[in-house]
Order: sequence, then structure tokens, then C-alpha cells
Amino acid sequence: MPQTLPSKCDLISRIQGCWLGKSIGGTLGLPAEGRMERLNFSFYDPVPTIAPPNDDLELQLVWLHMVEQGGDTLTRADFARAWLESIHYMWDEYGVCRWNLRRGVPAESTGTFENHFHAGMGSPIRSEIWACLFPGDPESTAYHAALDASLDHGREGIAGEVLVAVMQSLVAGGAGLDEAITASLGYLPAGTETLSAVQFVRRAFVENVPAWECWKELLVRHGNENFTHAPLNVALTIWALLYGEEDFEASVLLAANGGYDTDCTAASVGATLGLLNGVESIPARWSEPIGDGVFVGPGILGIDVPPTLDELSRRTERLIGKLKPRRWNRSEWDRSLPAVHLRDLPGTIELHPAGSAQSIPWANGELPVEIKKAGGGTWTWECLTDESRHIICLAREGARLFIDGELAIECPPHLPYVPATHRSSDLSRVAVTVGSGVHAIRLELNSSSAEQEASVILAYPNLHIAPWTAQELPHPALLPAQ
Repeated sequence: MPQTLPSKCDLISRIQGCWLGKSIGGTLGLPAEGRMERLNFSFYDPVPTIAPPNDDLELQLVWLHMVEQGGDTLTRADFARAWLESIHYMWDEYGVCRWNLRRGVPAESTGTFENHFHAGMGSPIRSEIWACLFPGDPESTAYHAALDASLDHGREGIAGEVLVAVMQSLVAGGAGLDEAITASLGYLPAGTETLSAVQFVRRAFVENVPAWECWKELLVRHGNENFTHAPLNVALTIWALLYGEEDFEASVLLAANGGYDTDCTAASVGATLGLLNGVESIPARWSEPIGDGVFVGPGILGIDVPPTLDELSRRTERLIGKLKPRRWNRSEWDRSLPAVHLRDLPGTIELHPAGSAQSIPWANGELPVEIKKAGGGTWTWECLTDESRHIICLAREGARLFIDGELAIECPPHLPYVPATHRSSDLSRVAVTVGSGVHAIRLELNSSSAEQEASVILAYPNLHIAPWTAQELPHPALLPAQ
């Protein structure tokens, strides 16, 4: 059952503290995003004059607009429409989500279908809107957080958003931090890495393991070459909250200094403490440099952006009670997904394994096992434009990609395997202008192992995934060239 809520004035203070803490943490951590070593921040570096745009907050502004414009119930179709109309970023799971939706993959399956980043941090970072709309109601919070995350994530990404959102909903409703963390773990299914990682941190804290010894062991157990890996970063968030002992400055600095997805972890820590203790608890030395402004980047379109955190807080508070309460159903973790048939989707082409006349359907991303076993393959690129394209060819054991017989990419072995259009190694990518026409692509893999990791991706100048076919897809992303 929902908790007895704090007074309206207290609740508004908590919501204001949430969004201010979110902005402070995101601004603090942004310059170090992706660094995987122990850091040494003692304050903002550089000291900002505003809180720069950050997708941690931006996507929640889209959800705010969606709730304001809609009825009393949200569906996956509502989220899918918002993704196509208002979210135009190409980063990791965001780009895969838009690509899947553009191709007609059912919204129930877009989070897992051909999504290397299904366990990414893109969903745990947008938990606060559900905690604020359902303060003290963890059931409704969990339901909406899981629905939100399912569009671009699988089990671990969903688990991360559910855990953080439930924890924040409970502290917004007046629960203590430890009580909220304990209760939030009960919403996760056994066997998830997220549950294991957070349980390890809590156990180490209770057993008085020093903070940085806990950090080192956490990385041994759950470290990942992808700095946005959600189970690790969610555990780092809980680590900073516990070892920071509810002190705002100590906690956000721990999150930033713990490395990895630092803007996300520090933002979630700041937001959680704002919800726990209210806006008055946030030191002025952290709030004054960034001010009260809200800023968005070029990937967010078609929404009414609140100009200030104060307006954002008041618009958020006015929406409490608009959405119907929902019961959390644990069977959500085991829901069956609609079958997706590649050959039925636009943008699908046929690959031919080396030395074989066999045809294998594929569109972009991880290569079929038949191509891997054959050590490569061929396909046709129907290019009907003189506009440039980016090609990413990334293989754990190395690869070479040829266009019309000419070597275009020679990917060396043992690069970090992060097949993202915007952040794969420069050695795995090339920008080409091949001209309008039909072009022959040949891929040679250094390995013939069926288990190897190998991907090829075609992208527009704005680094969104592009089809290899002459057929264009609806809802192109309106993001400038990168």
C-alpha cells in the first residue's frame, strides 16, 4: 500500500531537491564520463555557469510532456510515439530503439531485439519522474519504470530502472534510505546481475569494508569494458549513497570519483538525496554555479521544455494523481515477447557466407552465426545518394571490409567490443562517399569461430543507423550531422 505522504510543502521541497540534485550530479560527473579509474574530484572541474544538457534529465522532460498531454494511462504505444517524435539521439540503446521502431519491430520487443546495449545505463538514469509522480507508491512506480525501460532495454536495464525508481519513490514518501534500498531489492528477480552487484555493496557496507576496498572488489566482480553497463553503475550509485552516509557533497563526489558512467551515477545520487532530505539540504556552493536553468540539446524536439528547475518541479507536482495507480506484477519479468521475423522487416538484406550460395537475412549490427563460421561473407549495398555514410566494422579477433574490391576498414584484433555508431574505436570505422549505385561489400573475419563477436553497422552522417537497401524508412532522426 502507498505510504502516508509528507505535507504538500515538504513534498514540493523534495521534488525541487530531486531535480536540483539531478542537475548538480550530472554536471559534476559529465567531464569524467567513461573514465574507468579512481578519480579525485573535490568540486566541479571545470566550474560551470549552467547545467549543460544531459540525457539523464532530457528524456524525463519528454515523459513529463507525454503525461501532461495524455490521459490517465500510459501504454508502450505512447512511449514508442514519444521516441519517434521527440527523442532523436543515436547513443547506444537509444539509436537501436529508434532503428527497431522505424523498421516496425513490435514495441514489446524493441528493447531486446538485436540490441547489444540491452543492459545499458540509459534507463536507470530516468527513474525520477516515476518516483515523483508516485511518491510513496512503489507498486505504481515499479510498473511505470519497467514499462518505460522495456522500450530500449532488456532484463538488466529494466531491473536497474525499477530498483532506482522504487528506492526514490520510497524516500520521497518519507522512508529512510536503508529501508528504501532494502525494499527496492525485493522488486528484482533472482539471478540478475543488478541484484547480485547491489547485494554485494550492501553486504560490504554492513560488514564495515572500507569504501575503496569495496569499490575495487565490485570492479573485480562486475567490471565491464562498456562503461555504461547498468548493473555495475547501479551498484556504484548505491555504493556512493551508502558510504556517503547521506551527506550530499560526500555522496556525489564518491559517485563521480568511482568512475564509469559518472554523470549518471552522480546524477542519480544527487536526485535521491534531494528526494530524501529536500532542496534545503543541498549546499549553496553546489547549486549556485549551475543556477536554475533547464537546457536541452538538439536531440530533443517537439516538447514544452520548462525553462527553470522551479517550473519543472511545479509541473511535476501538479501531475501527481493524474495517472491511475497500478499494481506491480512480478510476472512482468517473465513475459513472452512477440516473435520477430527478419525477412518481414523493411531494411533487411541477404548476406552470403564466404564460399556458399546460402542467403542469410540481416540488417545491421551483430553478424549472423553463419557468417562468423564462414570467416566472412558478401552482400550488396544499394546506395541511392551521393551523401556520405559511416561504416563501423568491429570484430573481437579483427576483420577487413572491402567496398567494390577496395579495402575500406582494417579492424585490428582485441579492440574494446562496443559496437556503437558514435564511440567504437576510430580503427573500426570510416566515413565514405561511394556515390549512387549498387556496391559490392566483402567482409573477411580473422576468426571462423561461431562464438566470436563481430558487427558491421551502416550509419547516416548524424550517426543514426541507416539501411543498406534503397528503401528508406519512416521517421528519420532530425539530428544534425556529427
